Amino acid sequence: MAQAGDVVLLKSGGPEMVIIYVLSGDGSREKAAALKGFEEGDVVCEWQHIIAEDKIKTMKETFKAATLMTVDGTPLGGGGGGGGDDDDDDDW
Repeated sequence: MAQAGDVVLLKSGGPEMVIIYVLSGDGSREKAAALKGFEEGDVVCEWQHIIAEDKIKTMKETFKAATLMTVDGTPLGGGGGGGGDDDDDDDW
């Protein structure tokens, strides 16, 4: 499971990001995130965006865990599909 401090990437590419918060299902932050379609296990990440040589902006965004992977390529989002993988292996 994801933890604050983990370094992740979007599966589709982009900069390395640091997880600063994992949604736990409790509290006002989680309620606000749920209204936007996020759920327990999704994460808030922070990264640096270089605007110019002398200008760096810190960005922060909430992401679905299923859209992220660790820097070594391991998918962050858990869940589902394990049975489907077993069926594919049995077919060949």
